[in-house]
Amino acid sequence: MTDMIAAAVENPFGWIEDDADAAVIEWQRQANDKTVAELAASPNAARVAAAVNATFEDLFAATAPERFGDTWFRKVQIEGRANLVLTVSSSPTGAGRVLIDPSDHGPAATIAICHPSHDGRLLFVGISEDHAIAYRVLNVADGSVVREFPSIAGYALGAWAHDNSGFFYSVLAMKTLADGQVAPQYDVWWQPLSGEAELQPTELDFPFGWPVVSADGRWVAVMANQTAPRPRWIKRIDGGEWTRVLAEDAGPAGSMYKGRFVGDEFWAITDDRSGWCRLVAIPADSFDDPSSWRELIAARDEIKLVSLTLCGEHVALTTIEGGVMRLKSLDRQGRDRGYLPLPGDGAFGLMGFGFIAAIMSDVVGADGDGCVFIHSSLTSGCGVYRADLGTLTVAELEPSVHPLSDRELECLSATGPNGPVTYWVLRKRSTPLDGSAPTIVTGYGGFNAPWIPSYSAMGAAWTELGGLWVHTQLRGGGERDTQFWNEGRMHRKQGTFDDMFAVIEDLHARGFATPERTGVTGSSNGGLLTCAVFTQRPDLIGAAVAQVPVCDLVNLARDPVPLNIVKADYGDPAIAEDAAAMRAYSPVHRVRAGTPYPALLCDAGAADTTCPPWHARKMVAAVEAANSSDRRIRLRVREGTGHNAMTRELFIERDVEELIFLYDELA
Repeated sequence: MTDMIAAAVENPFGWIEDDADAAVIEWQRQANDKTVAELAASPNAARVAAAVNATFEDLFAATAPERFGDTWFRKVQIEGRANLVLTVSSSPTGAGRVLIDPSDHGPAATIAICHPSHDGRLLFVGISEDHAIAYRVLNVADGSVVREFPSIAGYALGAWAHDNSGFFYSVLAMKTLADGQVAPQYDVWWQPLSGEAELQPTELDFPFGWPVVSADGRWVAVMANQTAPRPRWIKRIDGGEWTRVLAEDAGPAGSMYKGRFVGDEFWAITDDRSGWCRLVAIPADSFDDPSSWRELIAARDEIKLVSLTLCGEHVALTTIEGGVMRLKSLDRQGRDRGYLPLPGDGAFGLMGFGFIAAIMSDVVGADGDGCVFIHSSLTSGCGVYRADLGTLTVAELEPSVHPLSDRELECLSATGPNGPVTYWVLRKRSTPLDGSAPTIVTGYGGFNAPWIPSYSAMGAAWTELGGLWVHTQLRGGGERDTQFWNEGRMHRKQGTFDDMFAVIEDLHARGFATPERTGVTGSSNGGLLTCAVFTQRPDLIGAAVAQVPVCDLVNLARDPVPLNIVKADYGDPAIAEDAAAMRAYSPVHRVRAGTPYPALLCDAGAADTTCPPWHARKMVAAVEAANSSDRRIRLRVREGTGHNAMTRELFIERDVEELIFLYDELA
């Protein structure tokens, strides 16, 4: 069915999708080499490089120490080593012992996953190299290999049993459906430390699922749906059977029930009554009887409940209020003990971008009756903090190395067809707001993921160069209520793009920026956003840089990994109604011959399996053939990089090159 729908749509650049075609790769090489040479020769190259190097901070490398048993685990960058290494220590700060250096496995190897056991004695780790992941269990004390697992295919998400007898994991498999179609679906397995893996009887009605084990080790749940998670199966680990939970008659089928076990209850953040979410305690032995549930926190407008973590006798509850993150302490009875005093308005998580994974993962790491996290804002880089949930105090463990004390930040609102849109403008105090400063507008707006104003290395460098950096919160994202998400997803995905148009038009109406000096950029889903702005409203901007974009929504089913992801938020191209809605905004299909397009740079990772580089190739080829302006249309495909997965040096190189392109076009 997918092939039939795609075949009904003209695909004149279909030839450029094939990575196995030598002619395609040669076309890509020539286009890439032209871009590299051109950017290196820019008269602005040295100035941009200086600004980037002065302000750069790898948000993927900025990680909080996490405590398991008496051991602190942390990924860090060590001078002279290309990739992040994993260290272990008896304290949260200071130099630790290097447990894993992925470069021992190859110059481009990285740590793909890392799951310590609850007591910190064992580690399930995956080392990624050359499109494959090698899994093993290590003894943390001496780094010796306890067992290797060459049979695990794909990306495994693991959760240890408390007695270290093994771990549950989920992995992507291909399933044949009733209609004969082959579709991606996650399976859950139990892997004993000794013995063969056992497939669990946990059929999922969503393509994405993962296991979680309770803090006391008595319960395991299989969560499903990465955009609106809910437990689908639970069981007692000490001999219980898997039980299907949250049947459709127990609550709205599309509702989220995201949370953690607290004793014999599952505390769930749910939007079953209000899009702003309430917190309920669900007895594990009566999951499907809502009359037995206890409401701990009622839903309140303008307070988005996000994530909770059990921390000793307290629970850390993360919220989003006014577009920024807050941290609240609850006791084990669910009583609200108050907010923690954070270092500023911004975002926090277990890594610099940890807040993006809040829909699926813990935002903070438990440490007794406290928790540890990374915090940053648009005006300050990442610092490490520990919150004491009993005393409601926050201690700084490591300060930010990039306090941008000379920056000005203003929160504003635009009005789009679906309502207000919040955005922030970052600039140096000396930079005027009279339309003379080159402006970059960024956004995400997808997958119910919160896009919080946190430190941006590109934003810091751009404002150092005298530009305006604009951070938006767009429909489709997870910054507000469920309605806000739904107004920018599936058949209403256009709502995300309409919000972006509203912000750009508001900046122009205020006189802060002009179309010829306005650029847009975004990554992944934000790359789709960037290309949608480029194709739908080229009159609003002078340049666009799309990082790892997905540009062809009609033919993406050729890749099972991205298909498995986008089904949750864009739709299924095998369904006619979804395919029609996706084609309506698919950037490649919105390119029109004879249009005077602004400048465009599509920047892809050669080893990216989430947004494969053929999307960027196809977008560039289509625009080059249609463009009637003399603005540059360029392609950059980075060897040795995946989906925003690369070394520090390559991240710096990407920031430098992309900002050179934007500065050349806008300044």
